[in-house]
Amino acid sequence: MTEAGPPLADPAELAAELGPADRRLIVLDFDGVLSPIVEHYDRAVPADGAVEALTALARVTAVAVVSGRSLDDLVRRLGRPPITLVGGHGAQISLADGRTDHLVDPATLTATLDATQARVGELVGETSGWLVERKDTSLAVHHRLADPATVDTLMPRIRALFDHAASEPPGFEVLDGKAVVELRPTGVNKGRAVDRLADLQPALEPLALGDDVTDEDAFRVATARGGSAVLVAETPRSTHARYRLSDPTAVTTFLESLLERESFRT
Repeated sequence: MTEAGPPLADPAELAAELGPADRRLIVLDFDGVLSPIVEHYDRAVPADGAVEALTALARVTAVAVVSGRSLDDLVRRLGRPPITLVGGHGAQISLADGRTDHLVDPATLTATLDATQARVGELVGETSGWLVERKDTSLAVHHRLADPATVDTLMPRIRALFDHAASEPPGFEVLDGKAVVELRPTGVNKGRAVDRLADLQPALEPLALGDDVTDEDAFRVATARGGSAVLVAETPRSTHARYRLSDPTAVTTFLESLLERESFRT
């Protein structure tokens, strides 16, 4: 792990260093990587040109979007380009060829998630700025828009509810992200998802791009398997990634630059 964080890279120069694309398994988060971070999670849309770049790259190599969002949510935002979509931090996998896979059966999670959602809803009530997001395989509570005073008051109580639910079968864990806390199944993370995808494409080196702490598992696995990792962040931070791009616009430019190099080679 680099404690100071990697320096900011130029997208075209990074594409020249990490290309050619056809030897890479390209794995990207959605929020903060393909889509700018927004105040309300339901308003996120891909950066201009991002979907087109993913679709074009899928003609030359394997591409996957691995997100904490559900599969249905990803399809609503990306459409259905010929790429692999992974939802729930890896719990749900829809491969580019149409096959599906799951790291956990969503039916085993329903009772605990339903009960916890109800308790969190009672706790948060009508408090302004709090958003409770139920997904197929997890439960997220967003506080980006909340008054800091209510965060100080409510967050310890929400975490207590989540900590209690974590002991329920089949087992859960509590994960902190950017202005969000999430209850998800134990052992389900983006690192396992990258491992699964890399096993299906053993000739390709993983290239993982992400912006949040949830992406560090993907960074570790991609690097351990001989690949590379790129943090997407305006400012440096401690990370397992060796490289850094500033924002989703820079990511799109990076993807387009990879494509340009492929066109030049042909």
